[in-house]
Amino acid sequence: MKSFKIVDVKLEHEGNFIILDLIDGIIINKEMNENSWLLEISTSPDFKDILEPFVEHDVDLLVTITRPTNEPARFKGVFKELNEIDNAISLIFIGDIITQNPNYAEDLLAQLIDEGFEGEDLLNEFTAMMESKTELKTSDD
Repeated sequence: MKSFKIVDVKLEHEGNFIILDLIDGIIINKEMNENSWLLEISTSPDFKDILEPFVEHDVDLLVTITRPTNEPARFKGVFKELNEIDNAISLIFIGDIITQNPNYAEDLLAQLIDEGFEGEDLLNEFTAMMESKTELKTSDD
């Protein structure tokens, strides 16, 4: 098993992000095939009412590991638990880190051009989608 410190986490919901007030966090690679990553995050109890509806549901997270300057990784999994502890809440997630195609930027740019984006709109959409690590459409979509 390998573990890493989480330095930032965002929960995706309906195309927007809930930016959690991270107190502490760890991500553990259990080195199994499926659902091999476990995340435990402690955050402000102010998020309890916002996060409770997500428990036992599939979630997408953007997780920045080790240093704030690292690119965030896309995590897909299940929000397993929300527990109150002292002056915080503990959140448990189980799932997988989604590795993106090494040509993601080029593929994204081609997709946006195909969708008719150009100029400033193209730049804005490209920047937003690069930050959110949005999954690209496939020919099956």
